[in-house]
Amino acid sequence: MLNGKKFPQNVRAVCMMVEEVLRSVIMDGHFQKADDLMRALDQIASQSRTATLWVEVLVKPVLLMMSYIRAEREGDWLLHLTTFRKMLPYYFAAGHVNYARYGLYYLRSMEKLPPHVQGYFLQGQHVTRHIRGIWNGLWSDQFIESTFMRYGHSAGGIIGITLKPEALKIWALSQPINI
Repeated sequence: MLNGKKFPQNVRAVCMMVEEVLRSVIMDGHFQKADDLMRALDQIASQSRTATLWVEVLVKPVLLMMSYIRAEREGDWLLHLTTFRKMLPYYFAAGHVNYARYGLYYLRSMEKLPPHVQGYFLQGQHVTRHIRGIWNGLWSDQFIESTFMRYGHSAGGIIGITLKPEALKIWALSQPINI
């Protein structure tokens, strides 16, 4: 889980863990908005250093990740920008200098989009989809990887030629033509 492989399974695992951590909080509270939950989490975090650690290092980042996934899956441009803005401090705190630096550049660039381009993005055209639908949006790097993997595992794909570097190179470079 910690080496970055199997993204969907890891997301599911941390979401289930946070759900269990928050079970008593959600059962006891009547939350109308996400801000109500955040206030309750801040109150819990103020009770002890351990609670602060759990809330700030696990619960809030996972809720942020879930918000980002929702924004991408639904093609919600405003939620994407809001969530990305909230993610930036985590890049700085984790020492991911390139993500932090280029993340700031990305955010500023997206805030200054021409109105006609922004209109497309507000319609959900900043994400890609294999299949039409409301929950089928994918961010571009996942779309590229899933497409590449689908063609790689099909007949005439990458399976069986991976031990021949030259054949693999020719197959990979020919994909835009064959797809």
